Amino acid sequence: AEKLLMEVLFPQWMGPDKHGLTIEQKGQGEIFVKEVKDESPAAHTGKVYEGDQIVGATIYFDNMSSEETSELLKTLNRHKVGLKLQNKTGEKSPCRSPMGTLTEASAGSSDHSGKVTMGLDKDVKNISSPLEAGFKASSMMGGTAFSTVKGPV
Repeated sequence: AEKLLMEVLFPQWMGPDKHGLTIEQKGQGEIFVKEVKDESPAAHTGKVYEGDQIVGATIYFDNMSSEETSELLKTLNRHKVGLKLQNKTGEKSPCRSPMGTLTEASAGSSDHSGKVTMGLDKDVKNISSPLEAGFKASSMMGGTAFSTVKGPV
């Protein structure tokens, strides 16, 4: 059976409980949906199911203060992070690994500027394009990915 990776958007995320999700940690850093409460916001999406593995999350900086954004980035130390940046000339910088080689972390849409993509995953390629969603819940096996997006500048 093929495992489907999808993203589900929660515009006003306030934690799993508020959205009707019970999550549990298994193994080494793997997080799964243990329960989806009936009639909850998560249930109403029709896309989140018991047993789905949460392999990542996308956080949009649109309504965050620069203090919140800065604090978020500071708390993610000691993890693999890929930054997608826009320099002053308006050209995008390619994501680079610590060795200076190009990675595939920017494999999404090339018209999103100011995107910051952070990976906790061993394989940065697993971070999908954050075009329409903010919360990944899937049955896909693998590490945890985390990406962050700044809205239009």
